[in-house]
This record gives sequence, structure tokens and C-alpha cells, in this order.
Amino acid sequence: MRSLVKKAEVNLDTKKDKQAYIDQLSALASFYQYENIDSLKSISDKVYKLSNNINYDKGKANALSGFAYYSSYQGDPNLALQQLEEALKLAKKAKYIRGQINILNQLGAEYSYLGRNNDALKAYLEGSDIAEKDGNIKLLSFIKDNTASLYASQKDYKQSLELYKEVEKLNLQLANPIYIAQTNANMSDVYIRTNQLDLAQKYIDNSIETFEKENYKEWLSYCYINKARILIKQSRPDLAFKWLNISEGILEELTDDRTVMSLYNARAKAHLSLNQIDEAEENANNAIAISERLKLLEESEESYNTLYLIYKKSNRPALALENLEKFKSISDSILKRENTNSLGALKTRTEYERDKREAQANVKKEIDKHQNYLYLAIAALVVLSFILLLIKLQANTRKRLYDQLITQTETLKKRENELENINKTKDKLFSIIGHDLRNPIAALQSLLDMFVSKDVEAEDFLRFIPKLKSDVDALFFTLTNLLSWSRTQMNGGSTSPSKAKIYSLTKNNISLLAEMAEKKEISISNNISENTVVWADKNQMSVVIRNLLSNAIKFTKTKGTINIDAVETEKTWIMSIKDTGIGIKPELIDKIFSNDSTMSVSYGTNNEKGTGLGLPLCKEMITNNKGTIWVDSTLGVGSTFFFELPKEEA
Repeated sequence: MRSLVKKAEVNLDTKKDKQAYIDQLSALASFYQYENIDSLKSISDKVYKLSNNINYDKGKANALSGFAYYSSYQGDPNLALQQLEEALKLAKKAKYIRGQINILNQLGAEYSYLGRNNDALKAYLEGSDIAEKDGNIKLLSFIKDNTASLYASQKDYKQSLELYKEVEKLNLQLANPIYIAQTNANMSDVYIRTNQLDLAQKYIDNSIETFEKENYKEWLSYCYINKARILIKQSRPDLAFKWLNISEGILEELTDDRTVMSLYNARAKAHLSLNQIDEAEENANNAIAISERLKLLEESEESYNTLYLIYKKSNRPALALENLEKFKSISDSILKRENTNSLGALKTRTEYERDKREAQANVKKEIDKHQNYLYLAIAALVVLSFILLLIKLQANTRKRLYDQLITQTETLKKRENELENINKTKDKLFSIIGHDLRNPIAALQSLLDMFVSKDVEAEDFLRFIPKLKSDVDALFFTLTNLLSWSRTQMNGGSTSPSKAKIYSLTKNNISLLAEMAEKKEISISNNISENTVVWADKNQMSVVIRNLLSNAIKFTKTKGTINIDAVETEKTWIMSIKDTGIGIKPELIDKIFSNDSTMSVSYGTNNEKGTGLGLPLCKEMITNNKGTIWVDSTLGVGSTFFFELPKEEA
């Protein structure tokens, strides 16, 4: 590679010569990705400068890709993403197909490091489409391999292995032993995670044999660590050190901190199995230092769990509890991120888009078929004597086909709109079920699993009971809102108005939320008179009051106040719930009652999390009861939510 660069550097007379030289430099830069990250940065700087001088977009795209590798290694993933987005724009402008595929693959990997799995999958799918269209089996294999790894990171091992089977077929077409070995190594990781150790052993041994033969150091270090992980799981940690030591020797020649971090985590577990506490502690802390620099939550979670087990085994309860709490905090953060449900939702949308494209292709096929009939008819007109009659018949045929096409197009548009609305409702439900219902249940399951396996002592477990109680209360409230909202989406729900006493409904909901208010020392005053009667659905009004009161408590600071009042007009009652909370940003006030999926969910003053359903649900229910709802708010002072309902049946 270096000799090719030197050869290209000799002749730089024309723009074409300069472009060829820049391309060789770009290839050399990628060679240093694992060998020497500083050399990668230095060569990429040179590539960008030379490309900028001759306005060579392809070269600038390759340089930005190199910068992104360097930024990611330095622990700045957000800068890496900016550089990759700019690189992708340049690659598309230059119609640089191979570069687009590589950059999308790199984008997917960077998003997955940040836990933005939805964005990662989008990048991989776009890259796969381009690779398939271009017929680039090699890059298609790489992207599908990374997509499978993404599913594995989300514990969707079934989907992961199905994709790896597709990659195996592509690798057979390529007949490249290195690609086959890389896929086998990644599959071994899935089998290790699922405790299918015999299969893991088979795949990793095949990979090691190939990589040793080809002296492929970047992957050998990773494979030796997987070999050690298998031995640790087989309760043979003493044998694992042989492979870990070999891997460490290779990594000293490379710049691959993510693999180094895996090495430290494996060493920590091996030392812990042999009761070598000091060595285990040192390696776990080394892994944490790298994972925090690179902002990798999953690896931090594994390291803190290992530290907890180390301190527990060495009878240091204070440190054990501290690291258990860090482990629990990171686990909660991971659960709050996008998970397999977001991947499933995107998969569904992708399948829908594919079906739509197939439907459009079928329509085009029908049009082409009818055009062929038209050409045959015209040819027949030339031959036959009944020219005028056939022209008239053909005109009628074309008109009928055109009418059919218009009808089919309108039907497709109608079905597309229906599917889009159904998908929006489904995505909203999946999002809430996947995040706001699954997270507290998963957290409870995780803690109970540790308690059952005696990883957590009874005394430690009791410390989490108040937190679990809070999570379950929030889960119940979310489920109630979800059911109410779902009913309103199914043909508008059912509204049964009658005379409803607002005072009683308010009193009951204050009692339900009393514990939540007491925790924050918030005083609630029900100033509504007992003769406040409206014509509305009692159950729906209870849901409205509960949501508005819950929000007021959530966004009011400790020792704040909430006042609930009612003002009578000629034909209506106007109810208000006023808090001394943090208020609402002016630019959000017009959006808080909408079902806009781009609206982010806010957190309360004690980090209480909502679903984004409450206020849109209140608006739907108030509207169904012939009323109106609005809000006045001052940032930092508080908010007052008003809703107006009729006194009598219209």
C-alpha cells in the first residue's frame, strides 16, 4: 500500500493524477484504523486538504470518514456523527456508491454505540438497499453482519441468528475465508450470550484457525477473548488466562480500545472465579475507565456488576452496595433507551414500505401489459380493413383502462392513509408498552432475579422497595391512561354523560394521589363547592382530573401548593388546577395537547417520567363532553390548567 502511494505521488500533473493519489492516501488511512489511530488522523488531514484544493468531493468524504473514526476513538461520538453525516452528503453528491455504503455502515455502528438503535437500523437498511441495488455482495455482507450484531446487542438473538444465516450465504458466494471467519466469530458471541457453548466453541475455533493462518491480528485478539469467555463459563478460568495473555500481546500493537475493554472485563471475571480479588478489582476498574471515556453504557454495566460481586465476595458491604446501586442506575438508563420494540416498529414500517413499492410495481406492470395490447391493436389496425371501427374500440378500451387506473390509484391512496394512521396508533402503543410499561417491570425482574440468585442480600433488597413501589404506582397510572387512550382511538370510544359532581370526583382523586403529594410535601386545596354539577361522563372526568392533578404534583417542587377551584357562568362551570411548579416553555404551550409524536416526554422535578398521553387524552375526553381545555403558564412560577363543561344536557 505504501509503495503504491509513493508511486502515485511521483506524477501529479493532471487533476486525474491528483485524484488517484488522494484515493491511494484514503486507502492507506483506512489501513491505519487499528494499527495507529494518530496516523489515520494525520493522513485524513492531508486527504481533506488536497481534496479541498481541487474540489474533490469523493476524497473529502473519505477524509471525513477517517476523522469520524478518530473522534469516536477519542470519546466524542456526537462529533463523529456530524462528520459522518457531512461525509454522506458529499458521497451522494459525488455519486460515490461504495463510499455511501461504507459511511452508512459506519453511521450504523456509531449510532449503536450510543444506544440509538432505531437510527442505527435505519442507516444499515439504507446501506443494504444501496448495496443490493449496486450488486455489491461484499459490502452487503458487512452491513448485514453489523445489523445482526445490532439485534444481538438488544438481546433479540433469534433475529440476529437469522441475519447471520443470510450473511453466511453471501460469504459463500464471495468465497473469502476471512469474511466467513469474521461472521463465525460474531456468531460465537451470540452463542456465548445464549449459553450454547458447544456451538460457540465450534464457530470460534473455525475463526481462530483462519485468522491464525492469515495472521489477521485485529480479529485474532477478539477471538481469543471469546475463547476465554467460553472457558470462564465452563468454570475453567485458569485455562482462560492463556488466551487472554495472547490477546493482550496482540492488542499492544493495535489501537482498539473497545477490544481492550472486553479483555479487562474477561480478566476481571476470570480472577474473580479464582478468588483473586485484587487482580479482579483492578481489571474491572480499567474496563470502567475506558467505557466511561467512550460513553459505552453496556460495558460499564457489566463492569459495575463484576465490582459488586468482587466486593460482596471480599466482605466489603459498603462498596458492594455502592457498585450495586451504580449497576442498577446504568441498567435503568439502558432500559430507558430505545430497545427491541423500537427495532420491531422500524422493521414493520420497512416491511410496509416494501409492500407499497411492490404494489406500485404491480400497477406499473399492469400498465405496461395494457400498453402491449395497445401496440398489438395498432398493428392489427394497419393490417385489417376495419381501421375506423378498431380505432374507436381501442379508444374505448384506453378510456376504460384509464378509469380503472384512476380508481386503483385512489384506492391505493386511501389504503395508504389508513395504513399510515393504523401504524401511527400502533407505533404509539408499542412505544409506551416497550418503554413505560416494560422498563419498571424489567427493573423489578432484574432485581428479583438477583435476589433469588442471592446476588443481593435481603437487607440490600429492602433498600429498593420504596423505589419499586414508586415504579409500580407509575406503571398502574400509565396502564390506566393507556387503556383510556386506547378506547378513544377505537372508533372514538364511548361517552355516556350524566350529572357529575366535580367536588366528589376531585376529592376521590386527591385521596388516590395523596401519597405522591406527601412525598414532596405538597399541599392540595380542594376549593370546589359541593353543588358544582356538570353534564359529562363521570369516568372520563375522573381520568381528566387525575391526569391534571398528577401533572401538577409531578412538576411542582417540594413544599409547593396546588389549588383546585371552580367558577360558575350562565351555562357552564370553569374548573382550574393551579400549581406553583416549574411552568411550561412558551413555545410548547400550543403543542402539549396534541398527539404530535415529535414532542419529547418531560420529566418531573423528582425525575418522574410520563408517557405523553395524559394531556392529549384530557383534550379528547373534554371535547367528547362538549367542553374546552386550555392552560396559562409562566416559566419558573407555575401553571394553571382550565377546563369548561356544560351544566345541563344540550
